[in-house]
Amino acid sequence: MKKPGKKVWHAANLVLPLWEAGRMVHAARYAAEKNAERLRRLWPEAARGKTETLSFEEAVAASGHSRESLMRRYLLAKRIWLAMFVAAVSLVILLPVGTLLAAPPGAGVLLIRMLSLMFMISAFAGMLFVCAMKNQFHLWQLVRQELGSFAQWRATGTWLKELFSWRAPF
Repeated sequence: MKKPGKKVWHAANLVLPLWEAGRMVHAARYAAEKNAERLRRLWPEAARGKTETLSFEEAVAASGHSRESLMRRYLLAKRIWLAMFVAAVSLVILLPVGTLLAAPPGAGVLLIRMLSLMFMISAFAGMLFVCAMKNQFHLWQLVRQELGSFAQWRATGTWLKELFSWRAPF
């Protein structure tokens, strides 16, 4: 016989996306632990004051690739991230339409699960957007041939237009 807690869990899981939320919390905790570990590895170097800034040419040479090769790689990666972003946003837009057309009138649980899924896909789309943004920032640095900061890139005012541009900036 099942424990009462398990019965309550299974009953609540029919209405609320508890399993999905648990998986998201587990993934977020894992990512936070990994980021904290990376920060701990970086912290002693920063505390010692050993901040060696490379010039643009030194940074490109340290990558082991030519400037043009890096530009092609970042452009391809940006296009892939943008294509996945568009697919995710399209799914977020089409999911409620399809659900509302197919759902019977009293399908409250289905609508709650649809909203939960929309939220999770929107979060995933946000991550894809940030990845595309990172690649566009690197492309901007390579085009300008200087190691500008993220704030400088955003201050240009054309960063959003450049981000959604499919063509090569070079």
